Amino acid sequence: MKITKKTTKGLKREFDIKISSKEIEERINQKLSEIALTAKIPGFRPGKIPTSILKARIGKEVRGEVLQNFIDEASKKAIQDENLQPVTKPSIDVKKYDEGSDLSASLTLEVMPIIKHIDFSKIKLSKFTAKVGDKEINDALDRIGKQNQQTQPIKKARKSKMGDTLVIDFEGKMDNVPFEGGAGKGHHLSLGSNSFIPGFEEGLVNLAAGSTKELKLSFPKDYGMEKLAGKKVSFEVKVHEIRELVNVKFDDDFAKGLGMPGIKELKKAISDQISNEHNNITRSKMKKNLLDILDNKYDFELPKGMIDQEYNSVCQSLTKEKNAKDIKQDLENKEGAKPDENMTKDEKKDAKNIAERRVKLGLLMGEIGRNNNLDITEEEINQAVMAEAQKYPGQEKQVLDYFKKNKEASQNLAGPLFEEKVFNFICEMADVKEKIVSTEELYSDDEDGKKAIKKTDIKKSKVKK
Repeated sequence: MKITKKTTKGLKREFDIKISSKEIEERINQKLSEIALTAKIPGFRPGKIPTSILKARIGKEVRGEVLQNFIDEASKKAIQDENLQPVTKPSIDVKKYDEGSDLSASLTLEVMPIIKHIDFSKIKLSKFTAKVGDKEINDALDRIGKQNQQTQPIKKARKSKMGDTLVIDFEGKMDNVPFEGGAGKGHHLSLGSNSFIPGFEEGLVNLAAGSTKELKLSFPKDYGMEKLAGKKVSFEVKVHEIRELVNVKFDDDFAKGLGMPGIKELKKAISDQISNEHNNITRSKMKKNLLDILDNKYDFELPKGMIDQEYNSVCQSLTKEKNAKDIKQDLENKEGAKPDENMTKDEKKDAKNIAERRVKLGLLMGEIGRNNNLDITEEEINQAVMAEAQKYPGQEKQVLDYFKKNKEASQNLAGPLFEEKVFNFICEMADVKEKIVSTEELYSDDEDGKKAIKKTDIKKSKVKK
């Protein structure tokens, strides 16, 4: 076997591989002799099967296996002899081979770029933090109160208005025929909740308890059930009772209804939850700041193969986000269509920039981790699996079984863990300055964060209507 370096251009390395027919045939015969010791063929005793018989029966399969082993060995030897660190899977192209002749092939790969030493002490990061104020706690408490607010029958007879809860029976018909899912009895409907189709709740305003009303409406054209979308229907509605909201009193009894010892402990739990949300945004902004610095400050050649792979992945994601059926159908109809087939010039440019940034930062973080012996242990992966399982209460066993049967899924958790470990390492070395900001400033330019601060996981276990 002869390996010759052919090309060294940038990160690309190319080798010529030549394996003589003599080496190939010797390896094939050796393999056949090994098989002959245990092979069973009618009419022959074990270990006495002629090589020519075996070659006639399984020679093609053995030859393929031998050639593959030779190519794998050649790839490994080329990489080891040149002390290379491949970043993409080596590509093998068999140039010439016929049975009984020499094999000629080319090996092409891309290697890890040279990344200069990074002095983390010169990296300046801002740590934006916000204190949890009484207003945030009280606002969250108000939201919890509304989520768990009870109703009671109106004390004085009057007609219904928006904000009331009506106890109703209803039956919907299309062309005078009841349709599936269009009826209910004793249903509690909050007027203004928009839980029914447009016009339904509005049509029940200004009604007295005990009254009946027919509503003639139309389902929205984009309604989820195709057989009802855009169709005209009528509803016969009977109002049994009008209920109004009970003002919430935030005291120990309210807190106990949520499973907390008292109102003080409830407020502390709310404060802790908001603080955790703030900390997550603080960390997210620090990480983005760091990645921007690394992206702008360090420049090195990027492996084209990695860029191409990431570009295709980005294009596929962007295409899915368009949510356009005609584009999706068009792609499905074109066999072998490129991921950027229906993308504009600007969209392709954006996808390329995203791909290059991801590849650069991935290589940088990986290099920092390797140079500083940062590894993810099996115990850390197991802890991450447990954390994933806890996200699905009541289904923990199924989640754990999934990860147990799919080792690749478990290993996929290692990527984010490694990134977090590298990020923590850099932050310990960098010049980090804390800056106290308002909640609004902390969440500026962060839509996910704005949504997070408006929600709470504290819910009442049972709410009476």
